[in-house]
This record gives sequence, C-alpha cells and structure tokens, in this order.
Amino acid sequence: MLRNIFLKSIRDSRYTFLYVFLTYLFVCSLIMYVVSELPLNEIQIIFEKLQLPEPLMSFIGGEGGLNLTTVEGILNTDMFTVFAPLISIGFSIYYGFNSSFKEEEKKYIDIILSTKITRESFLIQKLLSMIFKNLIISYSLFFSIIISTYFFNLTINLWNVFAVCFYLFLLSSTLGIMTIFFSTFLKKSNYIYGIPSSIAIISYIIYSIEPLIESFKEIKYISLFYFYKGHDPLNNGFHPWHWIIFVLVS
Repeated sequence: MLRNIFLKSIRDSRYTFLYVFLTYLFVCSLIMYVVSELPLNEIQIIFEKLQLPEPLMSFIGGEGGLNLTTVEGILNTDMFTVFAPLISIGFSIYYGFNSSFKEEEKKYIDIILSTKITRESFLIQKLLSMIFKNLIISYSLFFSIIISTYFFNLTINLWNVFAVCFYLFLLSSTLGIMTIFFSTFLKKSNYIYGIPSSIAIISYIIYSIEPLIESFKEIKYISLFYFYKGHDPLNNGFHPWHWIIFVLVS
C-alpha cells in the first residue's frame, strides 16, 4: 500500500469526488431548471433596453458579453466565472498543501521514507495525484452539465463544455503546483496557503475589471483567469495556444 502513494491518495479522496459531483449536479440542475422555465428572451430584451455599456456587459457576462438566451450564456455568468473556479482552486490549493507540508508536519513522510520510497518519488506521486484529482473534479462538472441538460431537454455544445472544463483543470492544477512548490521551500502554512490564493484572487480581479478600465488592456495578460476564460471557450472552444501558458507557468 505504501509503495503506491498515487493510488492511495486517489482512493482517500473518493468521497470528496462524490460530494463535489453531487454538488455540481444539484447546482447545474437548478440552473437548467431556470433556463427551461423562465422567459429568458424577455429578460434579455429588458437588459438590452437598459443600454448598459458594453464593458459592463462583459464584466457581468464574460468575454462574450451578457447573453441570457442560451445555456452557454447563463453558465458563463455564474458557473464558470465564480462557482466552478472557487471549488476547483480551493481543492487544488488544499491538495497541494496536503501533498508536502502537511505530510512533513504530521511526520507521515518519515514513515514513508523509512521504506524503499525516495523523497523524490513521494513528491512526484503526490504531484500526479493532485493533478489527477483536479481532472476528476473539473470533469465532474462536465458530466453534471451533460446530465442536467439532458434531463431538462436542453441543448449545449458538449465539445465547448469539454474545452472550458479543460481550461478549468489547467487553471486549478497550475495553482496546485505552485502550492507544492512554495510548500517545498517555505515552512509556514499561512504563506503556503496565502501566496497561491493571492495569485488566484489578483488574477480574478484583473480579469474581471479589465473590461471596465482601459489601462488594464495590456495588464490582463498577467492574469491566469484571462488564459482560462478570456477567449470564451464555452462559445468558441479551444484556443490554439492559451493552454501553453499554463504549461509554462507550471
């Protein structure tokens, strides 16, 4: 058992995966119920009559603007802008913290290293398990959207949903890898949590207010959130090179 840290780590998180999936399924079902029952076209017309500035519409609805007439538009305004990143990033930073610093703190790693497992092998397996956990959590949302849209007889481009979930996976994994990196060199847990959390928050703020402030047009390229959602993957699918940024940062 101790010789396969990767599988043990995945198995220990199986109930977490189930809870996350059920939470996503519940929230997605609520969203799809709203989409199927409310007169969204009329609500969209009301917003258009308000003649809100385009930057404000982008701030509310993302890069593609505010569109309440499609499933993609609704998901862009809440699920993929706030809810899903919050869950994925939160778990990723927690898993990254658990992968090294917490194991050191509990002296669990000393027991592991007393076997034939090296420290390098331990960290690599923990890193891979963190990435795989992020993959499961991100695509729990993908399957939740598929199930809920089918149940309420709605249509959505599944390839584009697959794409935005992939970028969500890249975003959360990058911050998780940062957490492991900082936990390797820092010995204070508040720094280990604080640095990647601050990077995530600052990235989100820059991405969110960029449509409202002209001088932020260039600064947006330092935001991880821009490379996650800036090209509107839920409507446009995969970007040819945005994924490379996450690989380079990691």
